[in-house]
Amino acid sequence: MVLRPYQYYAVEAIIESVKSSDKNGYIWHTTGSGKTLTSFKTSQILTQSPNIEKVVFVVDRRDLDYQTTKEFNGFSSGSIDGTANTKKLVEQFDNPTVKLIVTTIQKFDVAIKNARYKSVMEKFVDKKMVFIFDECHRSQFGRTHQRIKAYFPKAQMFGFTGTPIFTKNANINEFGNSTTLSLFEQCLHKYVIVDAIRDENVLKFSIEYMNTFKQKDVVVDIDVEAINTKEVMESPKRLESIVDYIIANHNRKTHNKAFTALLCVPSIAVLIQYYDLFKKKEHDLKIATIFSFQANEADQEAKGFVVEEDDFGDEPDVVYAHSREKLDEYIIDYNKMFDTNFSTKDSISFYNYYNDISKRVKNRNIDILIVVNMFLTGFDSQILNTLYVDKNLNYHGLIQAFSRTNRILNELKSQGNIVCFRNLKSATDDAITLFSNKDAISEVVMPPYEEFVKEINQIGRAHV
Repeated sequence: MVLRPYQYYAVEAIIESVKSSDKNGYIWHTTGSGKTLTSFKTSQILTQSPNIEKVVFVVDRRDLDYQTTKEFNGFSSGSIDGTANTKKLVEQFDNPTVKLIVTTIQKFDVAIKNARYKSVMEKFVDKKMVFIFDECHRSQFGRTHQRIKAYFPKAQMFGFTGTPIFTKNANINEFGNSTTLSLFEQCLHKYVIVDAIRDENVLKFSIEYMNTFKQKDVVVDIDVEAINTKEVMESPKRLESIVDYIIANHNRKTHNKAFTALLCVPSIAVLIQYYDLFKKKEHDLKIATIFSFQANEADQEAKGFVVEEDDFGDEPDVVYAHSREKLDEYIIDYNKMFDTNFSTKDSISFYNYYNDISKRVKNRNIDILIVVNMFLTGFDSQILNTLYVDKNLNYHGLIQAFSRTNRILNELKSQGNIVCFRNLKSATDDAITLFSNKDAISEVVMPPYEEFVKEINQIGRAHV
């Protein structure tokens, strides 16, 4: 496997930074451009330095821990021993033969907070350590980043992100209005979405805005008269119209199911409505769903960001009983469909259910996966080509979600299909402008179908 030029320069930039300074830094490589390979090669080279005690690759959920470990071992068989729990993680720290560790930020946080691990973890306080954070726009804007930085004062931190946090898209919390630059000090290399499209490393987006209520000067594709309020947007009549549209058009969008799709919705309550509507309708689509039933699942749709869900850890203290019952009901449907035996009885079974869904989406066994937040970030499947959107998204949440569809596969997959049941035109333009520039909109988004027809007609008239 050979690095592309931008990957090579990113690796070199981090290696040089480690050799010549104590500064941190981040790599801005757009989603789908191969950050895992880049970070692996960086980690591999850094472990060869006698001055570095450990290289720690940190992800922010166990599903990414599983996925990243699998990908790393794909690059070099047996190179990573993924940590199953915090105790195993600490054992790896205590083993001098283990130079490269993959872990979640949640488990690592426990390792440095819990007194039982103090005797091991404190050995590394004064050691030269390198931390590489995968998708750092998600995991590095809370107390944990500050705690790691304080605990390991001699460590260098490097983040990889496809969608950096700037002042404009920062989500202000108790720790202030932090940005990727303020946390990591410098951008070491940049390869934005428009670069990747020009190099044919990712696809453009074909976006349709299917307005579900009448609005002046806007074409109405689904005839539901209403105003844009929560009550109306979540009304059974509107949701049923969308389900009918998806059933009628899904084969066209996916080339007769040669590809798969996601449907993202604003909340568990709406997800339940959608799933039950699909279940009542006549169709041949294989529908599946997964969501977290923890109390902190509430979606921050108003801000438009993709909320990161639990890392399949301990059983939640507070459970939405109704949501969990519905998920168990849906998992029973799933078990019947695929002759499996999953449930929500414990975190391991739920985690295994997640992984099985991930594999079946990639293998075309599932036609449409309905989600609130899961699979909208970190999920990489060349077979997925369509995203149905019925939730408000903006900035990095929007780009991350859209980018689930734009992995290159073959000639049949010419673009990522985005079908928006909300008016996200301005949000899309703003997001592309933020992560590239205003002129890049036409390079990232394909012209509407009507413009193709107009251009073809003009060519035809010219020949006549």
